[in-house]
Amino acid sequence: VGFSSKAPLPAARIRATLRAAWEAEQARYGAYGEHAEVKMAVQAGAMWNLVYNPLESVIAPVIRGNPWGWDPAVLSDDWPYVLFDWDTHFAGYMLSLDAAGKELGYSVLIQVVKAKSAEGFVPNGYAPTRKSTHSQPPVGSKVLLEMYRRYRDLWLVELLLDDLLDWSGWFLEERTLPPLNMTALGGDDMQAARYESGLDDSPMYDGHFFAVTDNKTGYGLMQMYDVGMASMVAMSDACLAELADAAGRADTAKVLRARSADARAKIAAHLWDEQSGIFVNRLATGRFRRRITPTSFYPMLSGIATVGRAESMLRGWLLNASRFCITPKGNFAGNDDTCYWGLPSVSADDPAFPPLGYWRGYVWGPMALLTYWGLSHEAYLDVPLVTTARAALCKQMGALFLTQWRAHRHVCENFSPWRNATECTGMRFYHWGALAGFIGLLDAGFYQRPRQEAAAFT
Repeated sequence: VGFSSKAPLPAARIRATLRAAWEAEQARYGAYGEHAEVKMAVQAGAMWNLVYNPLESVIAPVIRGNPWGWDPAVLSDDWPYVLFDWDTHFAGYMLSLDAAGKELGYSVLIQVVKAKSAEGFVPNGYAPTRKSTHSQPPVGSKVLLEMYRRYRDLWLVELLLDDLLDWSGWFLEERTLPPLNMTALGGDDMQAARYESGLDDSPMYDGHFFAVTDNKTGYGLMQMYDVGMASMVAMSDACLAELADAAGRADTAKVLRARSADARAKIAAHLWDEQSGIFVNRLATGRFRRRITPTSFYPMLSGIATVGRAESMLRGWLLNASRFCITPKGNFAGNDDTCYWGLPSVSADDPAFPPLGYWRGYVWGPMALLTYWGLSHEAYLDVPLVTTARAALCKQMGALFLTQWRAHRHVCENFSPWRNATECTGMRFYHWGALAGFIGLLDAGFYQRPRQEAAAFT
């Protein structure tokens, strides 16, 4: 028995149609050569969570359904979903890998950017009946720029540029902490500010150092300059400047470049910790908060780190087997079994690491991508140690990603850093886990320099 969505067809015809589709799909993977398995797994992670909703069109929730209880008023099973800010931006990025699938990526990116609040920010989470009152990492402009560089669809830039400019302006107005006037996290309480980081329970934010800055709303800021968020804001403004130029808005681009340059200069001057040999969060009182996570590498996203500082961070931290455990050849040589796969969400020598926890030692795809983007910045392309670290990061993260894919066909929300881990440590089919493999496809040139696959589907 066979069922067809078109005219009634005999079972044999349906089988033949499915076989032809399967063979075409295998040919698509074949264009990726030795990376074919990773391509298949990345695509599965993104496509399984791609759904059509009559309210939103094509969207990519992080998982099927909404276990967070964000939409209790929804009366239909068609509606329980939630779009998280940076998760969804990254899903759009992965979906745009193939020329044939770029429209899916575009749709996902449009939906999350257009979820922008009346105040001007893209919310942490968005469901049919609720939006967060705080934001999350502003990676949308970087994703849009990558899409534009690849496909040159100016209409998409023109559609989203003003929304992303509003978001940038909101960060400047609402997330600037004196006296250094640098980016801080905020919200309606300390936990909301933690959520804004995207790193809900990171050891960086242990304790309470939040102050209300708006007595009318009760909203406030962490009293700390956040190196990760500040670096992503600086990156976002630099990307927006290039997009504004593409849209013929030279005056806007000039303002954005100056804004990014100012932020970069402040990060370089105030958040480099000579004692630690890495960039570190700093309280408004001037004291460094030395809880080191991969966000300390994010100043590389826009070339803030000098070559000397970049090499210091890589030697002392990323390529250090007692800290972030990326080995120079990406072969895990010398790594302890508890930090075997590398890039834990807090340094392995931090007190929070041994017990592990959500953002307290587990390995995350988005941190892998952001670290990779930093290592790929043009300022470091001719630096041998950076090239070594980038290749090693891709190799170890790709191997980690494939362990759970091969064992269970799972795409993990997050991964254990332990060598003998047998299952995901978070949800078992969550699209941004595929970023751990996606960076290897980026490094092999399948996004920046399309190969046969681009011609095959046009």
